[in-house]
Amino acid sequence: MTGSNALDRLSALAGIEDGWWDFFGTWRPVPAETKRAFLTAMGFRADTEEAVRASLEELEARPWRRWLEPVLVVDRNGPEPAVTLTVPAQRDAQVMEWMLEEELGAVHAGSFRVDTLEWQEERWLDGVLVKRWRLRLPEVPPLGYHRFRLGAPDGASAAMTLIVAPEQAYVPPALEDGGKVWGVATQLYALRSRNDWGVGTYTALERFAAGVGALGAATVGVNPLHALFPAQPERFSPYAPSSRRFLNVAYIDVETIPEFAADPAARQAVAAPGFQAALVEVNALPLVDYPAVARLTRPVLEQLYRTFRARHLEPVDRRGAAFRRFQETGNAAARLFCTFEALHERFLAEGKGYWRHWPQEFRHPGTPEVRRFAEENRDRIEFFWWLQFVADEQLAAAHAEGKAAGAVIGLYRDLGVGIAGDGAEAWLEQDNLSLGVSVGAPPDPLALKGQDWGLVPFNPIALREAAYGPFIGVMAANMRHAGALRLDHAMALQRLYWVPAGAAADQGAYVRYPVDDLFRLVALESRRNHCLIIGEDLGTVPDGFRERMDRMAMFAYRVMVFEKDHDQRVRRPEDFDGQALAIFATHDLPSVRGWWDGIDIDRREDLDLYPRPEMAAEERDARQRDREAMVAALGGEGLLAPDFPAHGPLDDSRAVALAAAAHEYLARARSRLMMVQVEDVLGLESQMNLPGTTDQHPNWRSRFPADVEAILADGRLKRLAAGLNGRRTARA
Repeated sequence: MTGSNALDRLSALAGIEDGWWDFFGTWRPVPAETKRAFLTAMGFRADTEEAVRASLEELEARPWRRWLEPVLVVDRNGPEPAVTLTVPAQRDAQVMEWMLEEELGAVHAGSFRVDTLEWQEERWLDGVLVKRWRLRLPEVPPLGYHRFRLGAPDGASAAMTLIVAPEQAYVPPALEDGGKVWGVATQLYALRSRNDWGVGTYTALERFAAGVGALGAATVGVNPLHALFPAQPERFSPYAPSSRRFLNVAYIDVETIPEFAADPAARQAVAAPGFQAALVEVNALPLVDYPAVARLTRPVLEQLYRTFRARHLEPVDRRGAAFRRFQETGNAAARLFCTFEALHERFLAEGKGYWRHWPQEFRHPGTPEVRRFAEENRDRIEFFWWLQFVADEQLAAAHAEGKAAGAVIGLYRDLGVGIAGDGAEAWLEQDNLSLGVSVGAPPDPLALKGQDWGLVPFNPIALREAAYGPFIGVMAANMRHAGALRLDHAMALQRLYWVPAGAAADQGAYVRYPVDDLFRLVALESRRNHCLIIGEDLGTVPDGFRERMDRMAMFAYRVMVFEKDHDQRVRRPEDFDGQALAIFATHDLPSVRGWWDGIDIDRREDLDLYPRPEMAAEERDARQRDREAMVAALGGEGLLAPDFPAHGPLDDSRAVALAAAAHEYLARARSRLMMVQVEDVLGLESQMNLPGTTDQHPNWRSRFPADVEAILADGRLKRLAAGLNGRRTARA
């Protein structure tokens, strides 16, 4: 086999696609250097032709060198499961014992003679004939994670994870049998309350969820709540987290922590004139100043933790016992995450924020030095664990209070597509990631030069070798205290667009993932956690992906400004997908008013984000046609006056009329879930995030001009709720 053929063969087996069609209809073949970069990131040697051939031989032989594959994922209602057994021919006449240990403890066992099984195929490997057999299990275990083991007479053994998944994901009762509900989407950091410290809090979310639940909303959507970088508060993007398995502690409401009421010193420090003046200053800002917030909260949190230890852990009382149970639930992953937090804090002070720049003995979580550090710094590590405990308590209260008030689904959380390469999850899961590449998106209407998000992807081959444990952990963590979960860039279940280090964003390529298994795992965790799944399926969508989502009861994501028919008219309400969430825009788009006025086009032009200078004018022309189509659609439903002008900026009265008409239009849509963004309720001309930018636009920093209580009392929200309740009901 030639070097070129070997590279292509190895790339195909590793899931690297040969090319892709860009937004402009051009086929983009993937060059050899990109394939080599991706293979290297996956852990293969690919720098020379000889290395490529050796890597190919190893990958092709890998499944023939072990008795069992690391994992098998099957459907509960599918055909009886069959395990593939791969053993040398010399074991043909042996009688082997098998045992299946179910997740809840039940054990099944039996035996078989190898050559009585169903033969599948065979090959010679290192001078030995190896045969592959099919072992059928007598019945399908219940849904869950089980362990299958084999033992031979000579003591040799093997084991694999057997996962049984449902055919479909969970759908809440409120959405069954044609049920249609509505909800409100907010950015948590943007919520104001009368006693916050410069950023939205979990307590503000609790009040907001209870308030809109009482008005009839079924759910409250929030931005990703993933753990960021407490020691680097300037890194505040919710979509570039340190870890998706843990919570953002910047949203903790300090004054509602039980230890605050029990600590006179902390209350006195907060009541001091200087501290109160700083609070007034930070709360008056229209944008969140995350470093300023951290300077206020961190010293108080440190004091409250000392109080917690003294009052509840020495000795352990009821609250201390709750903390210990929380630690046990988090197990090794939580312990290592908190260890990372302590290590990151220490080495950042030495100018070594990236874990790959730490001393060698600390670069991997499994070293003796890391264990020793954890033992010697237990109190510091438990400080970070306590922060997670408090955040979890407050988030749980927000979900519970929303449901108690009538929001039958509860919180609707958001799962980011990737992680920062220098964060905790990358350190913990480095053996299962593809370091050296980043996740992005090819050119599309939102980012015409393509996007490099700077996020590290899972290694699809290593992920399967790990029996999908890291993926399952992320899913389960984000369904905690939630009734719905949005999968950002859901196409990642099938393929991801990778960008080589140092390359332009439009020079990437797609890498395939084990789509059948990942869909089943999402469905399983959805059922276990009673959590609706919403897949954000915008942009370039692979053939058959949406059909697969539909079959598995995962809701699609339908954005009104993108919903057009073949004649470029806004899709009629009855033509929207039924198994979907419908919304006017997203956090990556302007509000209703901002979209009409084209603030996104102006901003992209100012920042030189267009590949060609004339594209800004072309987009303005296209936006004008979109405005005309929007007015025609809303007018056709009798929702706008016949003389509503389709040009010019909106004044306040026209902005209110347009937003009200758009929401009524969506209320009539077939889509069973409809969401309204707070900025559209308030008539703001804003855009929470401008794709393709970092600090050029105030991404993830804008705060609402009114506090939660004022928003809930706003007549615009009450009128909207009354209208939506007339067409959709959250009561189940």
